[in-house]
Amino acid sequence: MRKLAVLMALGVLVVGSGEAAAQGAPADRIYLNIGFGVESGSTDSNDSKQYTLYDETATTNTAAAWTSGSFFGGGVDFRVIKNLTVGLAYHQETNSADTQVTGTVPHPIFFNRARTFDVAAGGMYRRENATHVSIGWIVPITPKLDVLVSGGPSFFRLEQDVVSDVVIAERGGTFAEVVVAPTVVTQKRSATGYNVAADVTYILWQNDRVRVGGGGFIRYAEAKTDVRLLVSDFDTTVGGMQFGFGARIRF
Repeated sequence: MRKLAVLMALGVLVVGSGEAAAQGAPADRIYLNIGFGVESGSTDSNDSKQYTLYDETATTNTAAAWTSGSFFGGGVDFRVIKNLTVGLAYHQETNSADTQVTGTVPHPIFFNRARTFDVAAGGMYRRENATHVSIGWIVPITPKLDVLVSGGPSFFRLEQDVVSDVVIAERGGTFAEVVVAPTVVTQKRSATGYNVAADVTYILWQNDRVRVGGGGFIRYAEAKTDVRLLVSDFDTTVGGMQFGFGARIRF
């Protein structure tokens, strides 16, 4: 998917650069945008551990499936010379999932009579904040339609809820059932990656100083990091393929 995004962006740049040169540099100096979008991508986070309880082996397993969703963001680009721009953009994406917690707990009196448990830790959140720095090139298509192709480094901040442990308690005098309370903590990580994007703008209204329009974009942004689960550091990818739309203001 990311190779496809790179090829698409380069294709737009190559095809449109001749048209851009023919029309000359744009008159706008500042490019503001704000909008919403969706991010594709998913990741599973699973872990297990063994420990000693009542002189026998107890086990705990966790499993969660995270699916990316909608996000909001915005950015600003400055045309520095001819069609060349430098820009700064930001997006925040949040999604939630349940973590399934299963395992076995030995009997406090009898050997080889382990009890099983299966509980869900609901309302777990995974949130990514990202700042994208980019160098771009404006490709004019018509006086009201253009494409901004850009790329550069991305700086991600990931916050993800994980089940780090469980608290075991006995219920009743027969020890037939256990009560399990998952311990939820928020792991925070910073990671550096990259972004490549193509943003299309169509101007709907203008006067001598301001031009206002709408547009859409495709962007691939990615970074890799890890989160600590029960006992393991789990590799995970933040970002993904993004599609969005919103308002555009030019000065």
